[in-house]
Amino acid sequence: MYVITGATSRTGSVVANYLLEKGQSVRVLGRNAERLAVFAEKGADIFVTESTDRVALTKAFTGAKAVYVMLQPNYITTSNDFRAFQERIIDAIIPALIEAKVQYVVSLSSWGADKSEGTGSVAGLHQLEQRLNDITNLNVLHLRPGYFMENTLSQVDNILARNTTAGPFKSNVKFPFIATRDVGSAAGEALLTLDFKGKQFRELHGNQDLTMQEVSTIIGKAIESPGLTYVQDSKEKTRLDFQNLNFSEHIIQLILEVADAMNTGHIRMLEPRSVENTTTTSYVSFVNETLLPLYRQRKSNSDCK
Repeated sequence: MYVITGATSRTGSVVANYLLEKGQSVRVLGRNAERLAVFAEKGADIFVTESTDRVALTKAFTGAKAVYVMLQPNYITTSNDFRAFQERIIDAIIPALIEAKVQYVVSLSSWGADKSEGTGSVAGLHQLEQRLNDITNLNVLHLRPGYFMENTLSQVDNILARNTTAGPFKSNVKFPFIATRDVGSAAGEALLTLDFKGKQFRELHGNQDLTMQEVSTIIGKAIESPGLTYVQDSKEKTRLDFQNLNFSEHIIQLILEVADAMNTGHIRMLEPRSVENTTTTSYVSFVNETLLPLYRQRKSNSDCK
């Protein structure tokens, strides 16, 4: 049996479905039984638990062939100590894996997780890696994907409000863009084959490296706005925008720290792009299949107001 934490997340859902489609026995973990129900219809075992519940996680992990481990990927926007929240999850997962005698783990990490500080919330993934590596006799594979394509979905609101794409990133720095479905597929395949021993990490560079201006050009072509450009917002502008969305100052600072780390190369891939670490989904495909429908829906709603 495979156990999938965060089964309703973008990557977790892909991992669960990948294994179920391969005829594997799967237990899916999450906080909401209704959201997990779709997996039950496919034959999965449903296990409702908080990610910080050590006792429940131990029970869920017991008997597992392998476990997919992840921290909550999204910020708690009002948090004043998000890293402490990440630590509580880690402090539940690690002893649960030990007590359940799990032998194989695939963990969702991130580019930049090799650094212990200066990377915003990514530092929590560094800590997760280190704690997993400390477990004796555990075989663990840390997947370190690049920048999620899904993060650019917020550009839809920028385009509708400002007729431009925008953000805290420099316009000419290339980032490794990857679709979360490709991350989930890579994790699912690693769990299926269990072709790793000891403590390993594997970078996932995505399909291609792109600048934010190149991202803007691709989006502009899709929405029939060929002159669409990208604007790098100042830190003051970025802070104000997030304050207007009721983000705590703590979370805003984490976001700005990530942006600085990406802009300066503090967060970067450690190995060159290769056939092995390049994934399938292109950014053009992502825009046409995911971002464009969202744009059309939001624009239609806006036009009707």
